[in-house]
Amino acid sequence: MTLRNLRIFLAVADCGSMSEAAKKMHIAQPSVSGTIGEIEEQYGVRLFERLGRRLYITATGTQLREYARHILSMYDAMEQRLKNADESDMLRVGATVTVGTCILGETLKRYMSETGNQPPKVVVDNTQVIEQMLLKSELDVAVVEGKITSPDLVTQFMMNDPLALVCARDSNPFGSRKSVVLADLKDIPFILREKGSGTRDVFETAMGHINTQWVCNNSEAILRGTEMGFGMTVISRRLASDRLRSGSLVEIHVADASLERQFNIVWHKNKYLGPSLQQLIDVCAQYGRSMED
Repeated sequence: MTLRNLRIFLAVADCGSMSEAAKKMHIAQPSVSGTIGEIEEQYGVRLFERLGRRLYITATGTQLREYARHILSMYDAMEQRLKNADESDMLRVGATVTVGTCILGETLKRYMSETGNQPPKVVVDNTQVIEQMLLKSELDVAVVEGKITSPDLVTQFMMNDPLALVCARDSNPFGSRKSVVLADLKDIPFILREKGSGTRDVFETAMGHINTQWVCNNSEAILRGTEMGFGMTVISRRLASDRLRSGSLVEIHVADASLERQFNIVWHKNKYLGPSLQQLIDVCAQYGRSMED
């Protein structure tokens, strides 16, 4: 088994197609199919089931995929370290939208100030996307607000993030009421984040059915649409704070639900925690504790 064989196998496993893997790796398709056949013959295993024109990875293939990802990640990290031995580490950091908007910048400033390291590369997206990037070793660490589902990822609590039920001051469906219960919201139009967002997951878990009027992957668009009276929303109180202070939005208390989620620091269980990465994790944890006090 060579590193090239592992890279070809992983490309096929990720693409679900030998032709797409060949395009991705800029090699001929017969080389791809030949490599997969060579691995299967060498170890006497079946990595993919070939049904019609589609490939389905087997249980053995799934196990090899995890080993291959880990081995290649470690090898690439070693090469990168040796090639840039005289340079500071450049970490790859993921964040979900609320985290990226409200706390990531300040956290990274603290990290750079305390360590003298250069700014990390950053990706901001929803929890599902960030989780997949961590599993594929495309990120070193992330701070997310949604639920992590993979047992291959380690999560460490950072801080709590309260959510707020808000509506436009001039389009309040509850008039002067300061408090509602979840049943009061079943017919109210809502402007929410896309599926895979931590904010939406919390609200859907509490509500069940939601009358979703708009779906946005941008918090500012959600706040603006709510402000203009197109619906209510549930959003991080941190994101809505300026509009709540100005009075363009008003918050309504939900009496029978705790609308709160956690920000968690997440990394792969097989990730080597080098000095820079451990320092960043520690800074995130310290920042979270300072915000909780």
